[in-house]
Amino acid sequence: FRRGELEGYMDLLVRNFNPGAVEGVMCTNTVSISWDGQVYDCDFNQQLNIGAGTYIPEDGNGIYAKELSGGLSVYDIDSVKDLINTEIGVDSHCFGCTAGMGSSCQGSTA
Repeated sequence: FRRGELEGYMDLLVRNFNPGAVEGVMCTNTVSISWDGQVYDCDFNQQLNIGAGTYIPEDGNGIYAKELSGGLSVYDIDSVKDLINTEIGVDSHCFGCTAGMGSSCQGSTA
């Protein structure tokens, strides 16, 4: 961003999107918890303050955060199993984990 290369970098990630990498990204099997108990789908969503349960699909399945709460907290769920049907918050930063062979804290995903 500081060097004015963000647009080119994002273009590179989008052009190298790999659908096969999606299944193994960390947001499908890992959660991040902030110091105050807020639950996030991944570290990147935590940094961007995209809380778990803030994305509500048209069918309305899953559990979701109360209005304007910023997402679910550990006090809203009994177990991580409660998050299974909750949609993962996605945005353009997700291309960083789905480009090429994919990326996660455990290595490549595809």
